[in-house]
Parts: sequence; structure tokens; C-alpha cells
Amino acid sequence: MQWTLPSFALAQPIQWNALLLFGSLLLFGLIAGHIVSKSPWVPRITGYLIVGFILGGGGLNWLSGDVLSVTNIFADIAVALVVYQLGRYVDIGWLRREKWLLATVVTSAVLCFTFVSLALIWFGTSNVLALLGGVWAIATAPAVVLVVLRDLKAEGQVTRRLATMTALNNFVAILAAYALLPVIAHESGTPVLTLVEHTAYSLIGSLVLAYLTYWLMMPLARLLGRQGSRQFVLVISVIALAIGVAHALHLPVMLTMLIFAIMSKNLDRQYDLMELEFGVANELFVVMLFVTVGASMRLADLSMVGLSVLILIAARFVAMGCGVFLFARFARMNWKQAGLLTLGTLPMTEAGLGLMQTISNLYPHTTSDVVPLLAGCLIVLELFGPVATQFALIKSGESGRE
Repeated sequence: MQWTLPSFALAQPIQWNALLLFGSLLLFGLIAGHIVSKSPWVPRITGYLIVGFILGGGGLNWLSGDVLSVTNIFADIAVALVVYQLGRYVDIGWLRREKWLLATVVTSAVLCFTFVSLALIWFGTSNVLALLGGVWAIATAPAVVLVVLRDLKAEGQVTRRLATMTALNNFVAILAAYALLPVIAHESGTPVLTLVEHTAYSLIGSLVLAYLTYWLMMPLARLLGRQGSRQFVLVISVIALAIGVAHALHLPVMLTMLIFAIMSKNLDRQYDLMELEFGVANELFVVMLFVTVGASMRLADLSMVGLSVLILIAARFVAMGCGVFLFARFARMNWKQAGLLTLGTLPMTEAGLGLMQTISNLYPHTTSDVVPLLAGCLIVLELFGPVATQFALIKSGESGRE
């Protein structure tokens, strides 16, 4: 048998496909993450972001259009896995004993919304943009916190509070986003009845879907027994199904996953569901998530709204610090721990992008005004936020990494 090469004249241009994309991004991300993690203060996800930035619209522009839409699928799964794991930190029994943590979350959320909104209005932004910025500022980036926490093998008071606050902050932010919809509807001319119906459908639908997901998973977990490999596949399968149903029914994925995770933690009285380690699966999807986030960063966006970005970040940091320090003594934390906890909550971007996507399904023209502000904060907080979180956990003395 003879082998012949096809004529170069007939050769087609090389096209990205899912496998080529997946393998390339994992390889580039893995190498970059390994390089930056040589510094004890820089987490590996910073390397993933840098790769995404180089390959995205801010660099070589290889990750754009249809190619970027493929990576978004992996990013959705990554966020769902992260939110599920963080939601299982929310132990209702523990929160009853640590009631000051709930007070911290609520107070910080109110102060973040108030400080950021007023600061942006003072800066001259529109009321709608300022309110959207205020809601967005409530959330803490769940993927950043979880990845850094797991990388450092951190455990202790600051770590536990940071993880729980991150889950609850996102829960409060989603509820605040829907509470804000009447203002946006008034600005955009949407009938109030339509708005109320959509809000009720989204909130009740997420609750029902989360409960049905829990109702599906728990009997299967009991049937399969407490075997890690089987339960691992079960949880991944159920989460994938829930994401698909949420997308099909136009329900907020993050809210559904948070409710489902909290239910699976607090309603499982017989401990049928194991506390699983998602190490390998997390690594795959987290690389794709942060490469995708990095691909959406453009330096030009920062130069356009640099001052408003700094105002939003500063106002949020002050508000979060006020909420934490106000109840620090009641929560049996010293001032150093309170300061480090505040610093650890600095990242907030991928959670905010999810919130904006939720609102933009109804109000694309309104949310398009906030895109430059989001893009600017994305650059600053995704690059410096993970470093701040890692620094805080190391300095807290709770890092278990040698």
C-alpha cells in the first residue's frame, strides 16, 4: 500500500474543533499555572487568566466568536461545581450558633449596595447603572475563593467564614438582583406585571428545580452506598442534568445550584451523601473557566472607565470591611482576622458576570451600559483578587500547604 500526501492546493485551512480547543487550553493553562505558582503569593488561576488574555480579544484573538461559545459550556459546568461545593459549607445548625456571621453577611450586603451605588451616582453615572453596580458588588467570586482555599488546604475560623460568606453573599446578591428588577422595568418601559411574573417564575422555579434535583439524587445516593467513585459520578451527572434543565427553562443556574447544595447539606439527616473531593474534575473545568474569563479581558476597557472602576472597588472594600469589623468582637475574631477576612472577599467578578447575564435576558439594552464598568473591574479584580485571597489565608496561619 502506498501513502500519498494530499495536494497543498486542496488542503483546507486548519479549523478549531472542540477536542483541539479543549486540549490546547488545558495544556497552556496548566503550564502557565505551574509557572506563576512558583511564587507563594500568586495562585495558579492567575496563570490561567493570563493564558486566556493572550489567546483572547486582548491578545491573539484566537478565543472569540463560536470558539469562545464552546469554552462557555465548560465555564458553566465549572461555576455550577464550585457553587455546589461552596453551598455545602452553609451548615444551618452552625449558623444558628454563629448568628453574628449572618448579621455580618446582611450588613455587608446592605453597605456594599449603598456605598457603591451612592459612590457611582456621585461620580455621575446613571441611577440604573449605579444600582446595578451596587448589586454586583455584593457577590464574592466563588471560584476564586474555592480554588485558593483548596490549593492551600486551608482550614480554620477565617477560612470557614470566608467560604460561608461567599456562598451567602452570592445568594443575597441574586435575590437583590431580582428585587431591583422593578426599577429596571420602570426605566425600560416593561410592564410591571410582566416583571413580577418573571421574577416569581425565576425564584420559585429555581427552588422547585433545586428540590427536584435533591429528590432525584438522595435516593440514588442511598442506593449506591457510600462509595466515593460512584457518588462522584452521581453528583456530576445530576449537576449536569440540573444545568441543562435550568438553561432549557431559563432559570438562574447559580441560584438553583446554591439552593440544591444547601438542601443536600442540611436535609441529609442520614448522611447518605458523602463529602466528595472534586480535585481532578475541578482542575479541568476551572482551567476552562478562568481561561474563558481571561479571554474576555481587554486593556482598552480599563482605560475607558478607570476612575469609576477604582471608585466601585474602593467603596465595596470599605463597605465589606465595615460589615466585618462591626461584628468581629461578637464573632470572637481579633482585628487581624477581621482584616484578613475582608481582604479575602476582594474577588467578585465571575459571580457578577453571572448576575448580569441573568438580568440581561430581559433587559439587554440596560445591561449593555454596565458592560464597560464590568470589564474594567474584571481586569483589576481577576488579576489582583486571587492574590489578595491567597495572601489573606496564608497570613491567617490557616494554610495547610507546606
